[in-house]
Amino acid sequence: MDPLLAAVETPRRAGGRRLPPWLAIALVIAIGVNIRGIFGAVPPLVPDIRADLDVSATTASLLTALTLLTMGLCAPLGHVLVTRIGADWAMISLLAVLALAELSRFLIDTPAPLVATAAVIGGALGALSTLTPGFISHHLPHLRGLATGIYSTAMALGVALAAGTAQPVASSFGGWRTALAVWGVVALLLAAALVLTHLGGAGVPDEAGVPTRLSLPLRERRAWFVTAVFAVPMFLGFSVIAWLPSLFVEAGLSAGTAAAYLVAFQCVQLFSMLTLTPLTDRFPGRRGVFATVMVTSTLGLLLLVLEPHDWAIPGLLLAGFGIGGASSLALVKVQDEAHSPQDATRLSGMAMLFSFTSGAMGPFLVGALKDATGSYVPGFAVCLGVSTLSLLLLVRMAPARPRTALADHPDFLY
Repeated sequence: MDPLLAAVETPRRAGGRRLPPWLAIALVIAIGVNIRGIFGAVPPLVPDIRADLDVSATTASLLTALTLLTMGLCAPLGHVLVTRIGADWAMISLLAVLALAELSRFLIDTPAPLVATAAVIGGALGALSTLTPGFISHHLPHLRGLATGIYSTAMALGVALAAGTAQPVASSFGGWRTALAVWGVVALLLAAALVLTHLGGAGVPDEAGVPTRLSLPLRERRAWFVTAVFAVPMFLGFSVIAWLPSLFVEAGLSAGTAAAYLVAFQCVQLFSMLTLTPLTDRFPGRRGVFATVMVTSTLGLLLLVLEPHDWAIPGLLLAGFGIGGASSLALVKVQDEAHSPQDATRLSGMAMLFSFTSGAMGPFLVGALKDATGSYVPGFAVCLGVSTLSLLLLVRMAPARPRTALADHPDFLY
């Protein structure tokens, strides 16, 4: 959902038949993997990139931080493109830009263009992510909930898949440039598949009507509470993803082991996402499940700060379970606090705007502290502090109101 703009529900123009459900779901998975894959590919390669290009940890942090920042800033671009060229061609065009930016990394020899591609990739990903709800709503109208869950799972799997293959690809096919550029090939193949489906007569019809600009609820306490619930796991998640392999390498583990541990961190996040959110459908109380993830995250980060070598596995498993669960439960909290689909758009718009900024600050701060202190541990100590302070959110964590039809609305997809 566009963080800053939302279209009022309007009739769609005729045309654009639906894809077979199996094909639509396959494309949803491919989109999710593309939207998050690059966040898994970069961290295991950071030591190689720093050694090859002779860049500081602060500069290396921009490869994640700048991507996140431009994701938030460029999210409204997706809506603009849809109104100009239609949803299908907007998605195809953004995938083409993403592919070119990622493929160009094969030719990069200096830090500046590498950082510039991070900004372009983030802009394309931010705009692309706003188009997926419309794709699901049109092609899978009776499977929206399932498809959204599959989409979220695919994003988590994209990070794990990229993290697990980055080092093997780099070792076997010419270094970190190839390992990053290969994701451009993946994006290009997806763009080609969408072109073929569009030319075959299937696609998302253009929307009629004029989009309505919705103001952000900056003066509402509940909006700031939801924003904090979103921002904490975003800050922690991207900080840990960006620097966890480097922390382990610094502690004496091999690069291959560090990359495998990042995959394990991502997998336990996925497990947490899939197991904790269903509990909220059965139990309206929120304090218990949120306390579980916040305490777990804090304990995991504490182990990583105290002994990142000997306690690496329990630390990453606990931290991953807590951070992953908190990120998915944040979506549930929007449903708890929202009164209508448009209200949900306002709340999530404000939350996403600030949480993407928070997510960008985290990796940058950890990298800057590494340059200032010579160690990644102080940066992870900051993450520990943020996780500890998040326990204060439990004071405001009220039970859910009775469920409404809000969650079934086609615009209520993230």
